[in-house]
Amino acid sequence: MFQILSLAAIILLYSCDLFISVSSGNNNNPKSDVDFNSYNTNYSILVRNNSGERLVAFKGDLQDDKLMGGIPAHAQNHGLFNNLTLFDKTEDFPMILLTEEQYNTHKDNLNFLRNTPFTRVYVFFNKNGDNSVVYEIAEGLGGNNELKIINASNSINVELRLGGVAGETLGYAPAGILETTLKLQDGNYDIFPVFKRYNTFRDLPETVFPKGTGSNYAWFESHSFGENTTSATMNLKNLLQTTTFTSGTAWVVINNQTTSGGIRFISGSHVYTTASGLTNIMNGNIRTFQIDMPKVGTKYEDSVVVSNWRFGATGFEVSLQQDEDDSTEVTTLTIERDKMYTVTVTGSHNDNSLKAWISNITIIPSEDIAGEW
Repeated sequence: MFQILSLAAIILLYSCDLFISVSSGNNNNPKSDVDFNSYNTNYSILVRNNSGERLVAFKGDLQDDKLMGGIPAHAQNHGLFNNLTLFDKTEDFPMILLTEEQYNTHKDNLNFLRNTPFTRVYVFFNKNGDNSVVYEIAEGLGGNNELKIINASNSINVELRLGGVAGETLGYAPAGILETTLKLQDGNYDIFPVFKRYNTFRDLPETVFPKGTGSNYAWFESHSFGENTTSATMNLKNLLQTTTFTSGTAWVVINNQTTSGGIRFISGSHVYTTASGLTNIMNGNIRTFQIDMPKVGTKYEDSVVVSNWRFGATGFEVSLQQDEDDSTEVTTLTIERDKMYTVTVTGSHNDNSLKAWISNITIIPSEDIAGEW
């Protein structure tokens, strides 16, 4: 009888442990209540975690109902689950990251970590469009040193990049939070502030960064930790008043002056969409699209060569032509950063009079790029 009871107890304990493992949905840490699985298709945000920490992600605020999921250490292109309750619209927000240890220690009072998370990352979620951007988390995060970021603005969100404006993300200092503290390992850090936002008027995410006075180089500050240096402060309060701005993008403005309804903007087989997933530009309307410059190392290139731009109703698109009166086809075009290219489209596909040409190229002044940042 004793042997039978012992066997039953073993089976019961094994069954309970198996239930915990299966119900957690977490292959890396079976008893965690955070989902560390990577989703290859039904994902919301893609993350590359260059740090050695297992991270827990929150959308915008440290609340239980804002939990996005977990990210294993050194994960590459890790897909966080697309929770339809959390991700119900196109928007930008700070993704707040805690270490798993921070989360487990303070899970009953997450607000305790409001000013001292592992880091924050600016992310943009496109409800009906592309979410293939991979957000990088810097390797140097997670040490015992403290870098305090002062952001006195109530409207300006600042992302901090390592080594260049297209480098790894160290952190994100949101508007409305005066001080953000990052924990860094010993070493040297060239830190580049980058300002990012979702422009609801243009329906696209925008990126701008400051330049040093009288130069084409991005503004940055150097900090070192180690040899008894354990803390530093980066004060961004006066940065907007003392620098000019540039961007990592160009803009294409499509002016639909056709007489036959909506038109599309395509390049080869790629159909350009707005951030909210729209493809058609109705006649009499103007819509703006963003052309990102190639990212090379830690910088953005000054230009990009594009090809086979076409405009028109689905299946009836026409190539870009030299100008309004010259129908010579333009097959390739060099697009430069900080310029706005207006494409006017007229005529109708119904009578073969459809045509498209670049009617204006405008250099965007730095004060316009800065805008209401």
